[in-house]
Amino acid sequence: MSAISLRGILETNKLVGPNFDDWYRNLRIVLMHEKLIHVIDKPAKEVPDENDDDATKIYQKYLEECLTTKCIILASMNSELQRKHQDMDPTAIIEHLKKMFGTQSRTARYQLSKALFVSKLTGNSPVGPYVNRMIDPIEELEKLGCKLGKELSQDLILQSLSEFFS
Repeated sequence: MSAISLRGILETNKLVGPNFDDWYRNLRIVLMHEKLIHVIDKPAKEVPDENDDDATKIYQKYLEECLTTKCIILASMNSELQRKHQDMDPTAIIEHLKKMFGTQSRTARYQLSKALFVSKLTGNSPVGPYVNRMIDPIEELEKLGCKLGKELSQDLILQSLSEFFS
């Protein structure tokens, strides 16, 4: 797959706010493919001693990678977010976005887990459709980074069944 087609993922799924988790995952995929992920994952390089030519070349390459990464990030946002972040370096942009939108996924995880933990099969309702309805929020939780695991998921479903199934 070419770099252009991978960047297209970000073009079609621009960051608008509520889609932060999906956008961030796609951004990381593009940056990994372009071998730029270290720009947002590792601490910034320090300015080298000007007498060290090798270190200066490495630093110049790093600055070019930062600029490319920043352009990829900014191009994949709506115009309002671009204006807010245009004067930041890539790492600062990501940290700021996590502070702005990271709580949304936490709230979504809480709402899904709350619904799961209070679920109960009522009356003589069929078990099959009920279990399928329980699986959906479990899978959504996993997409949000909350992995329950196979056994805990099964236990959660089993405990929500009526005493008739014990």
